[in-house]
Amino acid sequence: MARRSPIRRERQLLPQPVSPRTAALVDLDAEAAALRELRQSLGRTPREIPSKYFYDDRGSALFEQITRLPEYYPTRTERALLIERAQEKTVGLLDAVLADGGRPRYIAVDISAHALGRTRDILAAARPEVPVEQVLADYTRELRLPERPAGGRRLVLFLGGTIGNEEDADAVRLLARVREHLDPGDVLLLGANLVTDPALIHAAYNDAQGVTAEFNRNLLRAVNSFARSGFDPSAFDHYAPYDVEKRRIEMWLVARSALEVDLGRLGSVLRLRKGEGIRTEISRRFMRDEVLRLIDAAGFTPERWMESADGRFGLALGLSRRSLRGL
Repeated sequence: MARRSPIRRERQLLPQPVSPRTAALVDLDAEAAALRELRQSLGRTPREIPSKYFYDDRGSALFEQITRLPEYYPTRTERALLIERAQEKTVGLLDAVLADGGRPRYIAVDISAHALGRTRDILAAARPEVPVEQVLADYTRELRLPERPAGGRRLVLFLGGTIGNEEDADAVRLLARVREHLDPGDVLLLGANLVTDPALIHAAYNDAQGVTAEFNRNLLRAVNSFARSGFDPSAFDHYAPYDVEKRRIEMWLVARSALEVDLGRLGSVLRLRKGEGIRTEISRRFMRDEVLRLIDAAGFTPERWMESADGRFGLALGLSRRSLRGL
């Protein structure tokens, strides 16, 4: 799983359940689209649930626990690289702008209101002079961001290896959507997990404390909340193998016995055989040239590559160069 620190996660918006009291406030078209997406995902081969369902409030809290686990090296590796090259993550980057006489503002984009609140609190305590704006958004759809000040430049931080959750075509489309909010010369800083020891990668997603397993099963609780379905998380095993040939982790929930699950508002029943799985996420590992090709295809000119000393994590800096509307 591509996991991000509480400061700058950019995730997909998790649909919320509808009650009669709030129904009039819900975008019914968006809700219908989310139900359709979930129905289609569960009908594929292999069956899938979009990874956006990981990040309800409980899932976000579990994710933060995961980033502190001894087995989970990506967060530590990324932090060390950013400390070495750009002081201390987001606060360090803001300090650099302040030291240069700039007047930065920070726009946090996240799936979770809980995570957005954490971002606001962290930055308010560390740098109260920097205004923080919050955008609760689904980054798979068109983003609406606040207008930039006249003459301002934008730096997009897309860190934590999140890009590894997408296949190449979807990754390029995602970065191209980001590009549409930028002017030529604006900057993208993209983080990516790199190919390393398979045993080390496997351990990062199969921790001894079982936090990642609980994080994976919690996704079913979020689906139940939205779709009013009847998944029993305890009826599934966490399974997260590293595929050496494909260079990626695949997260699965595997049925412990034959099951029939009422899918609630999806309007059907899901039948699973014993040992049949539902894929919940992919997390790819990259080579340097693959990352640079992705940002180039999305309309960014690669300017700099930074890599951790152990070769486990890389940062690509790209300059926005042209409009890619229509991708």
